[in-house]
Amino acid sequence: MAGSSSSPRLQTIVDDAWQGCSSYQFSGRVTKIRRTPQGDSGRLHSLYRNSRLLATAGRPDAVTWSVGAHSWTTRTDHHGYWSLVGSPSLNLRPGWHEIATQPSASSPAGLLVVDPRNDTGIISDLDDTILVTGVTSRRSFLRNSLLLPPEKRAAVPRMAQGYRRIVDALPNPAAAPVFYLSATPRQLTDNVRRFLALAGYPRGVLILKHVARGSADPVRDHAAYKSRRITEIFDSFPGVRFHLVGDDGGTDPEIYARFVRERPTQVADVWIQSVAKRRRPLPPGQRNAAELCA
Repeated sequence: MAGSSSSPRLQTIVDDAWQGCSSYQFSGRVTKIRRTPQGDSGRLHSLYRNSRLLATAGRPDAVTWSVGAHSWTTRTDHHGYWSLVGSPSLNLRPGWHEIATQPSASSPAGLLVVDPRNDTGIISDLDDTILVTGVTSRRSFLRNSLLLPPEKRAAVPRMAQGYRRIVDALPNPAAAPVFYLSATPRQLTDNVRRFLALAGYPRGVLILKHVARGSADPVRDHAAYKSRRITEIFDSFPGVRFHLVGDDGGTDPEIYARFVRERPTQVADVWIQSVAKRRRPLPPGQRNAAELCA
C-alpha cells in the first residue's frame, strides 16, 4: 500500500479533475514534500522555495486517490507522474468533489462535474491575462514568478469580477465549466491555486504544463500545447460555448482565431488583454478584455 511504502516525506501534487460527456480523468505527481513560500516571505526566501519546487524530482511510488465512494490505486512512472482516464461517468451530482490521496495532497484539489444546464463556460490563460507576470520582459517574468509568494502577486484589475458575472448568470454557478490553462510548470500548482483563491476568481479546473522527459506536452511549442488542451475541453463538453480569454503577449489571438474558424458553435466570444510592447491588430471578432472588466 502507498501508506506503508511512502514515508511522511512524500506528497501528491494533485491536478484538478473533470468529468466530461463520456469520461473522467485524474492526474498528479508524487514528490518529496516541498513547501511553497508563505505570505510574509521575502524575495530571497521565495526564490529559494520556488526554485526547490521547480527542481524537485518525482518519486516512483504507489498512489491511492478517492472521490466519494470511488477509489483507485496505481503506480507512478519514473518521474512520479500518474494519470487515469476512465468511463463511463461516476454518477456524481453536479459540482465540485474533493479528491483525497495517499500520499497526502500538497493542496486541496477536486473533481468538477458540470451541470448540464450550464451551457456557457470560460477557458482562460493565466500570465498577463488574469495574473500580472510581465511575460514580454524576461526580468519582470522571473521577478514575478520566482521572487514573490502568491499573496504578493498582482491580479489584473477587475478580471475576477468579470468572470464572476459570467458564472453567476448560469443556472448552477457552483458547477460552472471554468478552466484556467497555462504553460506554467505543474510543479507550481500549489502557488497558482492559492493565487486564484486569494484573488477571488471562480473555482475552476487548473491545467498546467507537464514538464518532464517523455511528456506529451511539447516543451517549447506553447501554441501546440494550448491547442491540444483546448481541444480536449471542447471534446469533453460539446454542448458548451466558451468565452476564450487570453493576451497578445504570445500566440493566444492566433490560437483562439483557429478555434473560431474550426469550432464556431463552441466559441461564445474571444477577449484579449493588450500587453504587447508593439500593439498588433486583433483577428476579426476579438475584443479587448478591458471591456469584459467594465
